Amino acid sequence: MNTTPMKRRVFVRTATRALGLLAFAGGLKSFTSAAAPAQPVSSELQEARKKILADLEANRGLAVPPEDGDFLHLMVCVTEARRVLEVGTFKGYSAIRMGIGLEQTDGKLTTIEIDPERVKESKANVAKAGLSDRVTCLEGDAHQVAKTVDGPFDLVFLDAEKGGEIDYFNTIFPKLHPGGFLLLHNALMYKRAMQPYFDLISKHPEIIHVVLSLSMKDGFSVGYRKKR
Repeated sequence: MNTTPMKRRVFVRTATRALGLLAFAGGLKSFTSAAAPAQPVSSELQEARKKILADLEANRGLAVPPEDGDFLHLMVCVTEARRVLEVGTFKGYSAIRMGIGLEQTDGKLTTIEIDPERVKESKANVAKAGLSDRVTCLEGDAHQVAKTVDGPFDLVFLDAEKGGEIDYFNTIFPKLHPGGFLLLHNALMYKRAMQPYFDLISKHPEIIHVVLSLSMKDGFSVGYRKKR
């Protein structure tokens, strides 16, 4: 039996719901002061960014695929996020994609990674992309480090070990500003391991939740914290 048409219908439905959610949230204004006008990026820096992103995409490993990087960049811009938290830096690809978006909102990103070598590599990549002033890379176990990071945040992206989502949620959700978004990667590939988390947020009275796939291979859990 060919299930492709059904998968496509589900994809369209979830994509439409997610776009509707963004429209509903639309226009989330950051709780911080108004963003300064974006500064122009030199052609030399633009080329350097293209190169580092192409290199990271060619050797992706555990990083998000390019289409998911596009989504993270879009989310930063469309929500006008000013304060962003990432759990699971890896080599810095998603941090760079979000950091470029934060140039439009005059925002900052804090990203946490447990592996010391990856922290060094991600810092180097962020520096090559000219984003060291926007992206702060912290080293350590995010289950502990996230407790020490001050919120509130407009946007949170979780892409760490699978199965630990509820502990992250308990720490981070109180720091998520009403009107903010909580994104979780690999929501299809690791659905079974994440099911307790999905059960929690799908019933949470303060959250609107959808699962969105951009590739029909894997996807995001998108949680929106209601403003009231």
